[in-house]
Amino acid sequence: MKGLARRVLPPILAFCVLVCVYAAVHLALGTQPFAHSNYDSYTLQALAWREGRVSLGQDYPHLELAVYEGDWYVSFPPVPTLVQLPLTFLFGRETPDGLLVKLYVSAAFFVLYDYFRRTRRLRPWAASLWALFLVFASDMVSVSLDGGVWYQAQTLNFLLLVSAFAAMARKRPTLACLFYALAVGCRPFTVLFGPVLLMMYLKQKKRPRLWPGLAAGLCVAACYAAYNYARFGNVFEFGHNYLPEFTRVETGQFSLAYVAGNVKTFLFGLPFSVQNGAWTLNRFGFSMFLCNPATWMAAVWLVEAAVRRRFRPQMLLVWLLMLLHLFCLLLHKSFGGFQFGARYTLELIPYAVAMLHFSPRRAPRAWEVAVFALALIFNAVGAYLLNC
Repeated sequence: MKGLARRVLPPILAFCVLVCVYAAVHLALGTQPFAHSNYDSYTLQALAWREGRVSLGQDYPHLELAVYEGDWYVSFPPVPTLVQLPLTFLFGRETPDGLLVKLYVSAAFFVLYDYFRRTRRLRPWAASLWALFLVFASDMVSVSLDGGVWYQAQTLNFLLLVSAFAAMARKRPTLACLFYALAVGCRPFTVLFGPVLLMMYLKQKKRPRLWPGLAAGLCVAACYAAYNYARFGNVFEFGHNYLPEFTRVETGQFSLAYVAGNVKTFLFGLPFSVQNGAWTLNRFGFSMFLCNPATWMAAVWLVEAAVRRRFRPQMLLVWLLMLLHLFCLLLHKSFGGFQFGARYTLELIPYAVAMLHFSPRRAPRAWEVAVFALALIFNAVGAYLLNC
């Protein structure tokens, strides 16, 4: 019994921390943790699918909808709608969006715990701390409070991406490729994570066959292409380029013209500014290094590996892919808009996980625990301040 308690207690206590954080923030805000969100584009898309339509057929002014040839379309990739579709048969339009995002991030926690415990063979406490901090010492707290369309995409993308990572680490490339392909259908820049999975595969001895996974991924990609073509006549267009906020400006959704401003805000911006003599939270973003410390820790781990002569080429390649992904995000006009911190950079955390994968296995060190613990508190308090 003592051995079982030592194995089971750490992840349970870590998960209880998550529950307490959610409970405290929702109680302070007076909000329902499992409520349906007003920003329910995916629910509307699922209901349209049930009627055999790929468009919504009418405008919903509070939603970010693509306008194309006189009709209105959900401007986001379609995979989160696949989860909403069966829920609409049970709940109609009132799907439990708040519950969904919390299930996604909780599942990501357990996926990473299982990876660190079984694949890396860390002790339960070490595995629990890595999983807890890599998921929740981040903007994940803020984006999982409400089940809005943007947050469903980001949380499901994170779950699918870490699931792909964990599956590849367990020598299950077909499952890994399937999860990876589905993640791209949440956040398209996730495609840049593909070389990381390939490096993991090539590093393994006695590798299983890769072609079934590649075939599964290509089938999913073909479905995206067909769906995009049916809606916009372009196999690569998910719809965001037809949002009015991007069609009204010459520079469009992505442009080099946005990089300097985004660098200033999301790399070096402070969380508070003085307005009318009072300190005010910057509700349209600030430095990713403050809210998502794993983004700068990855660079520390790389330097440390070089100094201690534990450097592996895969670590540098993962870090370079992380920088490429960040640069692509910096090209975006809004970089997430209204938010606490820099929520788009949640997509970079799986690269930090991959760097740990290519490093010698170890438990979190004292300074890392301290930084991550402060980041968790910072994000929980910030999530409250953003929404109060």
